[in-house]
Amino acid sequence: MNQAIVAKPHAERWAMKSAARRATEPKMSPLRTAAAVLAFDADWVLFELGLAGRHWSYDGQRPQLRFTFDAGHAIVAIQDAPARDISCAPGSFALLSPGVRVRVSRTTPLEILALTFGPEALAGRADIAAIAGEAPIQITDRGVGALAAEVRRALIEEPHPDRGYMAALGKAMLVRALAVIYGGAPSPVRMALSPFRLRRVVDHVEARLDYRITVQELAELVQLSPAHFTRAFRQATGEAPHHFILTRRIARVRELLRDPALCLTTVALRAGFSSHAHMSSVFRRLTGVAPAAYRAGVSARLAS
Repeated sequence: MNQAIVAKPHAERWAMKSAARRATEPKMSPLRTAAAVLAFDADWVLFELGLAGRHWSYDGQRPQLRFTFDAGHAIVAIQDAPARDISCAPGSFALLSPGVRVRVSRTTPLEILALTFGPEALAGRADIAAIAGEAPIQITDRGVGALAAEVRRALIEEPHPDRGYMAALGKAMLVRALAVIYGGAPSPVRMALSPFRLRRVVDHVEARLDYRITVQELAELVQLSPAHFTRAFRQATGEAPHHFILTRRIARVRELLRDPALCLTTVALRAGFSSHAHMSSVFRRLTGVAPAAYRAGVSARLAS
């Protein structure tokens, strides 16, 4: 099956709380953080939202649905297959079942939403591991994406998300992902940009986010005309170059917002935006929340 590129989980931290443990815990919001990751335990599903690390591997005992909000690039190995370069479209997801082994090394930071389910979540389903070992790396679906956006909003904006509502969102995401997987994802189109060329472009964008970046300079990197490059880039990533640059700038903003010493104007300039107002407009349009609200939500969770 298609799989999104994600960061390394910590199986022990992500293990579901037992009923006995929950019974002895003080009554408080289940929202918590670890290493700048927002987490919420809705009984049968655990949500985690944060920026992914550079390396990740999965040998988990529990099913995991992993959704990435950004476009990026990574080197991925599934099962015993050789590692290969892949590009990750924004809104990609993976459903990993016990028995699948995945190793990932990433070159760009990605915002990841991970849902870890109880072992019974996939009971009676066909062997997803067999599908995962043969199919391409990523799946995108508007339904899964809309649900993921609502989960992210609730984790960031609501100090005490409702357990029942969050559990329903998690179940809906799993049901929709399974429907997409078993319904058959569209066959991937052969990319016009080689993995080497695409990685060169992505690395150039990451290195120059605080500067003006044009399609012309990116096209020259891979020796294509601007028009040909734009078509090839969209085919490889699912995004136009301009939108890809914006999403990478917003990813940089999310990183910088975690530093309370930086004012929003400084954050905007370091991420390549012309002004605080421009950054705020784009950030709200792409994430659904204002930069100040995002910072306040993350800071409140880290302080709790």
